[in-house]
Amino acid sequence: MSVVKLFAVGLPIALGVVMIGAGAVNFVGPRSVRESFVRWGYPAGFHRVTGGLEVVAGLLLLVPATWWAGAIGSSVILLAAAATLIRCREWSHLPGAVVLIAAAVGTLAIHG
Repeated sequence: MSVVKLFAVGLPIALGVVMIGAGAVNFVGPRSVRESFVRWGYPAGFHRVTGGLEVVAGLLLLVPATWWAGAIGSSVILLAAAATLIRCREWSHLPGAVVLIAAAVGTLAIHG
């Protein structure tokens, strides 16, 4: 398998796994996650909405027939997360969000 083909197959899978993991943490909502969402101005319990959407987007990325929906959903979720981090001036978390946005957009570009 060529490197390009491996990357094309592996990128949506890797992003899907990351989205599922992050979504699970957000959905469960340990104290630090709940406090962050409140600090960012979101209503109590919104971490579950975000976590649920992240898990769904991640699962969609793992299925070849629905990877595009997962990539679009992940892009939207991650852009909203980056906007929140910028609005709240939480610069230390921004690089991770930017890398994940690049992965989501890269997935769309490779397969689009």
